[in-house]
Amino acid sequence: MLKRFLLTTAVLSVAAMPVSIAPALAQDSNQPTTTSPAPAPAPTPSATPDASTSTTAEAPTPPPGDAIIAAESSGEIRADKLIGMKVYNADGKEVGKVKDVLFDRDGTAKGVVLSVGGVLGIGAKPVGLQWKEIDLQPERQAVKVNYSKEQLEAAPSFKTQEAQASEMNSANQSGQPSAAPSPSGTAPAPSGSGSSQ
Repeated sequence: MLKRFLLTTAVLSVAAMPVSIAPALAQDSNQPTTTSPAPAPAPTPSATPDASTSTTAEAPTPPPGDAIIAAESSGEIRADKLIGMKVYNADGKEVGKVKDVLFDRDGTAKGVVLSVGGVLGIGAKPVGLQWKEIDLQPERQAVKVNYSKEQLEAAPSFKTQEAQASEMNSANQSGQPSAAPSPSGTAPAPSGSGSSQ
């Protein structure tokens, strides 16, 4: 049944192709092909340009050397390596993974958000920990914490600023009284509409 469906679909797809495509598909590789002429090469500047016609374009100046990081040092770790690292407790049992890194306005790492529990990431709980609570072990590509999986699952969920704002908006909207529907099924006229009774 499935083979028949697939075969019918393929036949209908070929039959539905526009007529202009069919000759292109039927071309033989032995047939000569016509090509458009190549564009004329741009004139090359003379070896000694005339001073009156040349403009001197200076190369951009790079930032100062102390502003540039040319390479990662052995004592540094990139955020893309930290995010996704497995997190182990003191007993060596996996308790989660690093989901995100929190920085303050000065760029100092303040903490990490762990993904704890769940199955294959589904149903996992985000838990935020202060930076001082983790032991980063880049040589093992791991993070160590002194908390069990159960303790982390019992911790409050980490909430982003967006999630907090969404909760505030939901709370504000649910706190507003809603207009009760009128018995006739139509919405009541707004007060002060100027209609007389």
